Amino acid sequence: MPTSSLTRSEVAVIVPCYNVERYLKRALDSAYAQTYADLHVYAVDDSSTDGTMQVLESNAHRCSFTSQPHAGPAAARNRAIQMSDSPFVAFLDADDEWLPTKLERQMALLKQDSTLGLICSSCAVAEPNGEKQSAFTLGDMPISGRLFQDLVRNCFVFTPTVVARRCCLEDVGLFDESLPVCEDFNLWLRVAARWRIAFLPEVLAITHKRSGSLSASISAQKRLKTGVAALENVQSHCSDLSPSEMLALSHALAERNYFHGSFLLSIGAKRPSRQSLTSALKLRPTHWRALAKLGLSFLPAHASKSLVRMKQKLGGRLQPRNASSL
Repeated sequence: MPTSSLTRSEVAVIVPCYNVERYLKRALDSAYAQTYADLHVYAVDDSSTDGTMQVLESNAHRCSFTSQPHAGPAAARNRAIQMSDSPFVAFLDADDEWLPTKLERQMALLKQDSTLGLICSSCAVAEPNGEKQSAFTLGDMPISGRLFQDLVRNCFVFTPTVVARRCCLEDVGLFDESLPVCEDFNLWLRVAARWRIAFLPEVLAITHKRSGSLSASISAQKRLKTGVAALENVQSHCSDLSPSEMLALSHALAERNYFHGSFLLSIGAKRPSRQSLTSALKLRPTHWRALAKLGLSFLPAHASKSLVRMKQKLGGRLQPRNASSL
């Protein structure tokens, strides 16, 4: 498969591709429209069945690319990182886009502070119809430092906004290819466990929601189960967390187990739901919602359905009246 020769640049732009014929040119154009020009794009096609490879071939004069047997976004990103040799690594999903000053703003801060392993930013979320965009912000959260506790509670790192030092990725390892989703959250947590990270409260990228994406097509059960596995992986690989960071991770993992157990209970899988709910309680004994759901799992189906209906009915009665009815 054609690839251009290795081009040393300060920033390697990593673009995983899978059936993105309609969007890939927009992503590539946004990379080459950067006001910070010392970059080179490395794209890996994950065995697309549409015209993705043709788009890459038409851009062979300005990017390096290859293809691989279908293995998921983590494997595609890892392959692209390994193709490159730049001191900084930036991530751009093929259906998203950067705003022109993204790299210029982020690289200035990375060069100013050598202790930062990763920098991300706010981004806009574009709906499939293109009519609505909402900027993601962090409110009063600190914008740089040891942010593991903040990150494990709320994943504020959007992958297309990330620039990381290569030495940071070499320190913590690349994407876990066993995770079909949450592989990016897992990596950002492993970075935050050992490095200072920074958040730029500026919209520097646009992430586009689309029906055919992996995140939209994966089942709810698989997503929830993988979310648990992603945090368990962090727990097993990040033994040098502080006590407060470890507690935050335990609470986050308890919450993931709770949601997984609740979903399993909702589809009638009572025995596996008890395993997840029990895991939540072991991690956080005061998780009363998990305790309540665990109790529900032992009730006959008709009794638990009656309780759910009663809760919904009472919930409707307890809702505050809106302003127009006052």
